[in-house]
Amino acid sequence: MTHVRPARWLPAVLLLVLPSVASAQVVYPAVPEKLAVEFRYRITADRTERVRQFRAMEATLKDAGFVRDTTGELEPELDVFDPTAERMRGTLPATGFAKLQGDPRIKTILFRPADFAVPGPEQRVAVRLALATGFTPGQQQRFHGQTVAHLARIGFTELVGYDPQGFTIVRGDLPAGNLFRLVKDVRNEPSGWFAADAAEVELPVPLRDVNPVRLVQVLNVADPAPYAAPPVAPNRAAFTPDLRAVLDNMAAAGQPLRVEVVTDRVFDTGDIDRLRTKLMTEYSRVLPNPTTKRPELAPATVEGSVGHVLTLRFVVASDLERFAAEPGVVYVRLPRAATETAAPAPAGAPAATAPDAALRATKLDAFHKNGFLGDGTKVIVIATDFPGMKATPGVTLLDLTAELSPDVEPAPSADATESAGTAAARAARLAAPKAALVLVRVDPASLFQVVTVARFARGDATFSDAMQSRIVELTLRTEELKKRNTEAVLEYRTATANNSDDDRAVARRDAATKALNDLIAEEAATSKAIARATALQRSMEALAGATVVVNTLAWDAGFPMDGLSALSQYVDTGYAGDAVAEPISRSATRPRLSPRPVWVQAASPAVGSVWGGPFVDADGNAHAEFAPPGVPLPKGEWTRELNFLASRAADGTVTPTLKAGTKLRLTVQWRETHDSAGYGGTAAVFPLTVRVFQQLDPAGKVRASDELKEVARPVGGPYRLVAEPTYGIYEQVVEFAVPEDGRYAVMLDGQELYDARLPALRRHLQVNPRVLAEFVGAPGRPVFASFAPPAGGVGMPADSRSAVTVAATGGPQLIGAGPGVALLVKPDLFADGTVGGAVRGNAVAAGFVGGGLAAMVGSGAAPTDLLRTVGLPRGGLYVVPEGWLRFRSSR
Repeated sequence: MTHVRPARWLPAVLLLVLPSVASAQVVYPAVPEKLAVEFRYRITADRTERVRQFRAMEATLKDAGFVRDTTGELEPELDVFDPTAERMRGTLPATGFAKLQGDPRIKTILFRPADFAVPGPEQRVAVRLALATGFTPGQQQRFHGQTVAHLARIGFTELVGYDPQGFTIVRGDLPAGNLFRLVKDVRNEPSGWFAADAAEVELPVPLRDVNPVRLVQVLNVADPAPYAAPPVAPNRAAFTPDLRAVLDNMAAAGQPLRVEVVTDRVFDTGDIDRLRTKLMTEYSRVLPNPTTKRPELAPATVEGSVGHVLTLRFVVASDLERFAAEPGVVYVRLPRAATETAAPAPAGAPAATAPDAALRATKLDAFHKNGFLGDGTKVIVIATDFPGMKATPGVTLLDLTAELSPDVEPAPSADATESAGTAAARAARLAAPKAALVLVRVDPASLFQVVTVARFARGDATFSDAMQSRIVELTLRTEELKKRNTEAVLEYRTATANNSDDDRAVARRDAATKALNDLIAEEAATSKAIARATALQRSMEALAGATVVVNTLAWDAGFPMDGLSALSQYVDTGYAGDAVAEPISRSATRPRLSPRPVWVQAASPAVGSVWGGPFVDADGNAHAEFAPPGVPLPKGEWTRELNFLASRAADGTVTPTLKAGTKLRLTVQWRETHDSAGYGGTAAVFPLTVRVFQQLDPAGKVRASDELKEVARPVGGPYRLVAEPTYGIYEQVVEFAVPEDGRYAVMLDGQELYDARLPALRRHLQVNPRVLAEFVGAPGRPVFASFAPPAGGVGMPADSRSAVTVAATGGPQLIGAGPGVALLVKPDLFADGTVGGAVRGNAVAAGFVGGGLAAMVGSGAAPTDLLRTVGLPRGGLYVVPEGWLRFRSSR
């Protein structure tokens, strides 16, 4: 490693002491020309020898340019004879510091810029300490930790994240009134009138044997105050930070809100029915109808369920305060939205691949010439919108967002001419032009709708949870309308029976007529809503018999990774693949099961925004290393315990800073093995914490570039996603608004709660965290600029073993099913992601592969373990295998 130049402030002082560990990655401010110094020396000798050594030391000091300050001292000229004299103070030029430091009689030096005035005794001052060296690496680290712990007795607070340079440097601050103690033998500090508070024999080894502090640099900067997390009220502990922010807003707290509730078990049909009843009876509200202003019953509803996660809609958000105390509720959060896996091409991007060229490159053109165009197959494409596809011949559009509306009305579409869904659908149609194409629009923050499509496409669903809630609402509305109809008709008959021209009679007739007409309009609107619900239900039932389901959405947080989510496991068991063997029936009378559909899944595009790997803490300081020791440090960085963030714009441009005001969310998820008879349970055994730091002076102009300020850490959590007898899955979330433009870094802390006296237990707790960084409500994506290994996992449900996971060629991609699943190859296939038009990415590649696989199934390929059947190698490019092409051509 290259040494730092001695023309800098810290190296000018420490290079001569620590030449083997001085960091080339840290930048220090320029050295001041003149220093104020105070040092402790020791001359242990008889009178004659003391005089000789004292004069020699004086000569060294004179040669260094030291000018002694004797203000307040009594007879300093007698120090040469006084065996108890051991301290001097004065000034010297920075160029002479090395000579002062090289005198063996000088034991400890405290120095500062000559023009820096030490503040009052209660005010804190920043210091950098150089420790004694000469130990083995393990002993040096232990010595460092012992020194920091001992210095805490005199009010020292260590800074976090600085470069300890092989554990030879300590950085922090302490009260200015205790600075003088650092020049002494700190092992005897703090001391009273007659003795130290702790005898040296009570100190741990090696601190007991060596005075630790050799150099004390007083810095003319103030250290940031320790981070103080805002308190969380007990009734808010079960809410994630984003939900707390909504409930703290008085206006938002009175509005309807859809939330996700993580429960302590998977709710079955009976549990959901009981929950629906509870919501109806205890959490409904009587609110005025927006049109008639009449009071109506507005029920809280169950919208969906996926594993341990329920999606509920509350009429008034503040009702969550009460609901969070219900049995079985682990925590409540705002819905976690999916990641779009394709986006518009940036300006200057290469031209899209022409359709004919894409077909030739994959040999689908030859396949089509042989008549295999997807006839008799059905391809379902799931996406958030399909602009421009509504009037396309041979295409059916199913808008599932309607089931989330009390009036069964679809959500408004974005004002766009093309989307990821449109591009994926066109790519699928290109690969299988004769396949029946069904486009299903879902809400991006409703994973349960993707599960609904998966179940209906498999033919094993009747009504979705959301549709059942709409049926309940429409039934209540119909009953209310019937009641009002009886009242309105009676009032109309009574009012019209009086033909008087009296003003009151006329007004009553007019009011009765208007009320009846309004009611008739409401009844008509309700009838239309019922008709829409009926049509939507029939369309959902028509999804059965699908050949291929292409899902363009991926989730990178909020749901279990490593193939353990409810959707991933359903794809494993309900769809074609090698996760579950297809039953074979040879009965002549028993009907054969319909073939399982093929699930084609777009891989997450969050490459760079995900870090995943084992939690490794080689030095035992509770901070994870984001990379192994052999991985080089990026320029300007000094530790593998920090992972700096950068911003990546939509056009791919990366800047090393974050913009002030941008809201950022960091989520870490991990899985732990549990043993119900020994350890583990509901609480995390190995809780992880994400902390965010701001680099105060990256250029090192005023303070060293390794000095950081903590700006965010989780408040509450960790949150349990799954608690099974043998394992638990947990997430920890931190959200913050970037305080100012600058560089920010992430630190991952771990804390072991099991009994440290049982080292064998450690082998059962290999933790493989996955950290996701994302902007909230802002374009672009934060990325890990320091260490971002691609093996962080392809997202969910792309981590399903049976899913055919597809990624686009031409750029870096996430790989693997997750940090806890090392041997599963993902993505399964790569394909051109530009064939859909102006929108490009993994969704387009998945649509193209989905259509191609449908054409192969239409040619006679068995869906079960389709890739192996037709000879497509996992992890390779999607190209129709020559053997399969010849085989089908010969028939």
